[in-house]
Amino acid sequence: MIIRKAWVDGGPMDVDAWSAISSVASAALALAAVAIAVRTHQTEHRRSRFETARSLLQELNSGETVAVRHDMARLHYGHQHDMTPDLSDADQLRSHFASYYTMLWCFERIEAGRTSLVAGSPGRSGDPVIEYLDSRLAWHVAEFACAIPTARAQLATTAPDRTVKDRDSIKGFLRPLSALQDRGVVDEVFASGTCPGSGVCPCECHR
Repeated sequence: MIIRKAWVDGGPMDVDAWSAISSVASAALALAAVAIAVRTHQTEHRRSRFETARSLLQELNSGETVAVRHDMARLHYGHQHDMTPDLSDADQLRSHFASYYTMLWCFERIEAGRTSLVAGSPGRSGDPVIEYLDSRLAWHVAEFACAIPTARAQLATTAPDRTVKDRDSIKGFLRPLSALQDRGVVDEVFASGTCPGSGVCPCECHR
């Protein structure tokens, strides 16, 4: 039987031992590569989720929503700033109805995006992406918990049956309101869908 040997550091070493060492080294390198790939994927995934959260917040502060929020503000607390809308004017009335529904649809998109982020959560408590999003949504949601019913009540006065047809679309706002209440970042006093009034609501209409 011929035993193959190699010389290492001045002494013989079985070639099979070399092969075993080489295999272990290769496996270690492969595991390290996998660990790096997993870490990179996690980092990119987290960055992507934060970017999604940021884009959802933009829904409230850019583009068409700026004009819509101005219209909603007139319905909400325009009487304090000499901005009370003339709802007897057909064009103004159409504009305010359009703004009301656009605002609800904006929150519906935010709620859909937030639900997607929650579903993609890493599964541990204290998801930093959800905390980032909810902490910045909280003030807006609390404000519109007053603004939406206030605007709705004003618009209802112009309808023949004194109602606004928003049974389905308003759910796009009520769901994120409920979700933020469940997390404790928006007070539960808004649960009824009506403003709780001075001392609780953050809106200027109580000042």
